[in-house]
Amino acid sequence: MSHTIKELRETSDEQLIIDHDKKADSTDPGVNYYLDELQRRQQNRQTKIMLWLTVVITILTAANVITVFASLLCR
Repeated sequence: MSHTIKELRETSDEQLIIDHDKKADSTDPGVNYYLDELQRRQQNRQTKIMLWLTVVITILTAANVITVFASLLCR
C-alpha cells in the first residue's frame, strides 16, 4: 500500500526505516535504487563540506570586522 504525501511527511524517520526494511525482503531493487543511494551519500558529503566552509567564512568575516574596527580606533 502506498502512502499519501501527507502521511509520508508525518511519519517518523524510524517508522519509515521499519517500513522499508519490511518491504526490502520481497522487493528486487533496480539500478536506480543503487544510483539514488550513491547520490544521497554524495549529497551528504557535500552538505558536510558546505557547513564546514560556512563556519570558516563566518570566522574569517568576524576576524575581518574586528581588524577593520581596530584599525579605525587606532587612527
